[in-house]
Amino acid sequence: MKFYKINDESLDLQQKSKGLVADVPSANGEFVSNGKEYFEKIGNGEILNSTPVFDFFHLQSFGPKEEWEWRLQDVHGGMGVYPGGGCWYISDDFKLLLENFKIAKLCQFYETKLLYKTNKLKYWIFQFAGRYGKLNKMDYINFSKSTFLADGKVIEIYSYEEYLEKNEEFYDKEKKDLEIKRVVLNENIDFTTLYTICEDKIVSEKLKEAIEKMQLKGFIFSELDYEVVVNDEI
Repeated sequence: MKFYKINDESLDLQQKSKGLVADVPSANGEFVSNGKEYFEKIGNGEILNSTPVFDFFHLQSFGPKEEWEWRLQDVHGGMGVYPGGGCWYISDDFKLLLENFKIAKLCQFYETKLLYKTNKLKYWIFQFAGRYGKLNKMDYINFSKSTFLADGKVIEIYSYEEYLEKNEEFYDKEKKDLEIKRVVLNENIDFTTLYTICEDKIVSEKLKEAIEKMQLKGFIFSELDYEVVVNDEI
């Protein structure tokens, strides 16, 4: 199984090259009742099992207000009053698609309303990580079979705790993290984050192709500069 890095598009370079509006708007929940209280907990990695529909968000960018709604995507980042941490603001179409794939555990969806050009649309906060390493998916990584390098030399690591210890030692000396050469996953999954060994979010080729087939907007895929394999494929 092949994996790709996945990101949300925040700047349209093609638009920018033409001198057009290029700053992709983000979701702002400043008008959600008690939003700051809820979003602080979500951003800190607390999974909430009973929440109201967050009504409502709007799109906003750093440009003038008349440009805030120039583009609607199936995934947006956030600004202003927003959970932060590891969250995406996603369309109902993308949420329904994800339900047909295997997503790494310790995540949650929160229903919201997005006011867009006078209409209220169903959108979701997709919570998949939290601040300070909360909700990390390190249990999915087989560290003893994965490969990490320190200045080109393989470092033997057998657990996440040992990775943290050795990475801290290396960073104190060299002011950089250990290099990732290969990540071995314990099981097949279609979407996960690699926080805290790096900042990447990864998807399976199967999910990537499904997103492209549905023509969902706002996703950027790129090749990984390290190998990701599943344990039973070794």
